[in-house]
Amino acid sequence: MAYIDNELIFCQDKSITAAVSPATTSETLSDVIDLGTNGPVLHPLFIDVKLPTPFTAGNISKITLQSSAVANDFSSAVDEMAVIPPATQTSTMTLAQFYAPIKTGNRYVRLKFDGASSPAGGKVTAFMTPGATVV
Repeated sequence: MAYIDNELIFCQDKSITAAVSPATTSETLSDVIDLGTNGPVLHPLFIDVKLPTPFTAGNISKITLQSSAVANDFSSAVDEMAVIPPATQTSTMTLAQFYAPIKTGNRYVRLKFDGASSPAGGKVTAFMTPGATVV
């Protein structure tokens, strides 16, 4: 089991729920992580998204990494990268693992989870780590 710095956790057992509008898509946001004044310049950041509690209905249709130069203002956030997880999410699984490109100068990052078909019952854990090796 990996030891993860608590400050690098986007969310832990976060429920993914449907939003009121638009009816066909919902989004849930993770916590914001501050990368510091230097940002991700030393190592590429590795994002790991797990599904410890599977969905009873619906699923996550897209996971987007967003960045911003301002701590609490993601109104002009940069969508750095988006991944499409497996469509069937009825068992515990890894939804996504990817290296994160971050725009220079953007020190704040978060994940946006888009749901399809009114997701219910599922919980997501997501974190990042510097310099992970993928085999």
